This record gives sequence, C-alpha cells and structure tokens, in this order.
Amino acid sequence: MRKLIVSIHSTANDIVTGAPSGDETELDWAQAGIQDSLDSFLASLEGVETILLGRATYEDLKRRWPEVGESPDVPDVVRRMAEKVNTTPKIVVTDRHPVQQPDWGAFDPPTQLTGPHAERRIAQLKEGGGGHIITFGSPTLVQSLTNAGLVDEYRILVHPVIASEGRRLFDNLTGPTHLRLIGTETFPSGAMLVTYAPAR
Repeated sequence: MRKLIVSIHSTANDIVTGAPSGDETELDWAQAGIQDSLDSFLASLEGVETILLGRATYEDLKRRWPEVGESPDVPDVVRRMAEKVNTTPKIVVTDRHPVQQPDWGAFDPPTQLTGPHAERRIAQLKEGGGGHIITFGSPTLVQSLTNAGLVDEYRILVHPVIASEGRRLFDNLTGPTHLRLIGTETFPSGAMLVTYAPAR
C-alpha cells in the first residue's frame, strides 16, 4: 500500500494559515524556517510520485512553482525542488467548487477529485501501485484525511512563533488520533521538523 504523507508548516500554537483578513496562503511567519529547511524538504520528496492539493493550496502553488526554475538567481536546491514538484503528477481535491480547467503552466495539468466521496477514492489510490502520496498545506483536506484514517505520516515544520489569528490544523476532527514520534530535525531559525505516524 502507498504511504500518504502530510507536509505542512505550523506555528507553535497550531496555526497553519495566514490571517483570514488577508491572503491565507501567505505565511510570513514561516519564511526563515523555510529557507533553513530547503535541503531537508528536497530530501523528503524522494519516493513521492503523487501530490494531493486542496483547492486554495493549488491556486497558490500554481502561481509560483511552474516558473521558479526559469530565474537565473534561483539556488540549485530550489531549482531541483521545482523540477520535482512541477513534474510529479498532481491531484486537486475539491468539493462544491471544482476547478474549471486545472493547469500547471507549461507542465502536465493536475487531475481532479470532486464530490462528497473523495476520501473513498483516495483510499483506492493508496491501495494501487506506485510511490508515496504527499499533501502540501491544504488544512481542510488534511482534516478530512485524518478523520478517514488515511494519513500514514505527519511532517509538521513548527516555526518559533505564536500567531493570534489563522486556521488551526487539527480543528473539525471527529475523534482522537494517537501518534508516535518517528523523527525530529532542528534548524538555525529555531524551526523544528516533527514527524509523527499514527500509533496503530
């Protein structure tokens, strides 16, 4: 069975989005930790063959990643990350508001899962052949996957900041999920990558 991995940034108090009064995908508080952890993030993509994205995260990343590799000033590690992200098959998971024409710049467009039974279809995707499946951001999707018991690994990059507004990662859950710690990694900015797996 394929492993489903959650990869997400969080404040020390579980906030995973920007302020609702602005662009929720803008994580100003995460930038130092993101720069510190580029090599680690690139290494974490090894074995990933499918990227799952919620609607808002898809809209944000499609504006950024397809053109990242075109700048001559981009560090090599970012260029390699862009190549991996841009060429890996992507699936956009939506409910009531499907994307009319999914695209990813000059790269293959994402496919789309729509409707109320996305979790069932993601479970079928896990049962098929292939490498790991990973989510970037997408807190609403992560909550649904957690409630469905489909997450095999949580990779949470915790940044040394407490935010006063924004959405929390683990809201809207239907019950507890017991976890076991499988790894930690610290960075000069004070950010810490904490990796958990469900204690099944």
